[in-house]
Amino acid sequence: MLTAEMNDRLTRVGPGTPMGELMRRYWHPIAGSIQLNDDNPTKEVRLLGEDLVLFRSAAGKLGLIEPSCAHRKANLSYGIPEPEGIRCAYHGWLYDVNGQCVDQPSEPEGSRFKEKVKLKAYKAEELGGLIFAYMGPEPAPLLPRWDILVWDGIRSATSVKLACNWLQCHENSLDPLHFQWLHRYYGGWVMNRKKPAAERDEWNSRTMSKGAEHRKIGFEITDYGVIKRRLIGDETEDDDNWKLGHPILFPHILRNGDTLQYRIPIDDTHTDHLVLSHKFLKDGEETNEGNVPFENVSAYYEDGRLRDDYVRGQDQTAWVIQGAIMDRTTERLGVSDVGLIMFRRMLDEQARIVEDGGEPMNVYRDPAENEIHIFPVERRAYPGYEGTGGPFKDITPRKPDVETILSGEGAKLSQWKK
Repeated sequence: MLTAEMNDRLTRVGPGTPMGELMRRYWHPIAGSIQLNDDNPTKEVRLLGEDLVLFRSAAGKLGLIEPSCAHRKANLSYGIPEPEGIRCAYHGWLYDVNGQCVDQPSEPEGSRFKEKVKLKAYKAEELGGLIFAYMGPEPAPLLPRWDILVWDGIRSATSVKLACNWLQCHENSLDPLHFQWLHRYYGGWVMNRKKPAAERDEWNSRTMSKGAEHRKIGFEITDYGVIKRRLIGDETEDDDNWKLGHPILFPHILRNGDTLQYRIPIDDTHTDHLVLSHKFLKDGEETNEGNVPFENVSAYYEDGRLRDDYVRGQDQTAWVIQGAIMDRTTERLGVSDVGLIMFRRMLDEQARIVEDGGEPMNVYRDPAENEIHIFPVERRAYPGYEGTGGPFKDITPRKPDVETILSGEGAKLSQWKK
C-alpha cells in the first residue's frame, strides 16, 4: 500500500514531476516510419503530457516541434513540408527540424526577426520501422538497439491507445500469476462463449499449458531491468521458464516472445501500448525493412465494451478497468506481488538518481556498448544458433533478488465449464 504522495510520484509524468523527468531520459516510440509519407507528412503526437507535431521534411529529415506557429498560433500539423523543414499554412513562416524559424516571407528584406523566433523542438530518430522521440536534456543518449529492432527479419507494429495510467499497464509485466486467472480462467470463459468450436479448442489447449498453476516466482535485478522467472505445473528449475525467463527492460518495455511491448505515457491518464513484432526469415522471404506495417487498433468492440477476445486484449482490459489512475493507497498486496513491490522501489530509486543530477540505468552513450542488446527469452530462437536459447541456453541462473513460493492453486476451469 502506497501513500498518496508516493502514488503520485510513481504515476504522474508531466514536465517537472519526478517520473516525468525520469522518463525524459529515455527514447520513446511515437509513430511508425510508414505513417509519415508524401500523403501524410505530419502527425500530431502527445507524449509525457506535451502536445507536439512530428513531421518529415521534403529532404527526408524528421522534426518534432511544439504544435503552434509562433506567429498567429496556427497548428503546424497542417504545415507544408519543404527541404528546410515545415512551412506554416497560414502565413508561410518556415521552421527547420530544430524549431528555428528560417523564413518569414512577409517581413522586410534583410530583417533578422526570424533569428529571434524558435519553437521548442525535440530529437526524433528511426529504427526498426519505428520513429522514436527523446525529450530530455542534451546531450541525448544513444537510441538503444534492442535485438529485434535490428535483427534481419519481418517486423510489424500495432498501437492501442488506452484510457489509463502507464504504470498499471506496465506493472502487469511484474505479475506472472495473472496469466492463469486473467487468460486461462477469464479468457477461457470469454472465448468459450464467443468463439466457434475450432477456435475455442485451440485457445483452451494453448492457455491450459501456458496458464498452468504457478508454484514459484522470482525476479532478478539486472543492469538493464529485471528478469522474471516462474515455475508452473510440473516444471523444474532446469526448464526455460525458470532458467531463462524473460526481461522487463527499464523503465517501460516488456521483451517477451517475439515482441517488444512499450507502455508509453501519453499523459497521466492515457497510455500508448505499442507492440513491435518480429519473425525470422524463412527460405525465399525478404526483410520488409523500410516498409514495416503499422496498425492503429481500437481497444473496444463496436458496442463500447473493451475487447477481451485475445491475450493482449485481456491484458488491456485488466489495465483499463482499474480506473484512470489506480488508487494504490487502498490496495492490499499479497505474497505473489513481490515483483510489483520491487519494481516500484526501483522506479523510485532511479527517479531519485535523476533528481540528484545522476544518470539512470539503461542509458547508453558508448556506441561499442550499443551495437546490439540481446536478452534471454524462454523457448526462443536466436540467429546463428540451433534450437532455442541461443547464447543463454546453458546458463545457470543466480538466486533471484526476490522470490516467493506459491500454493499451486490455479484457475479451475471446470467451475465455468459445468
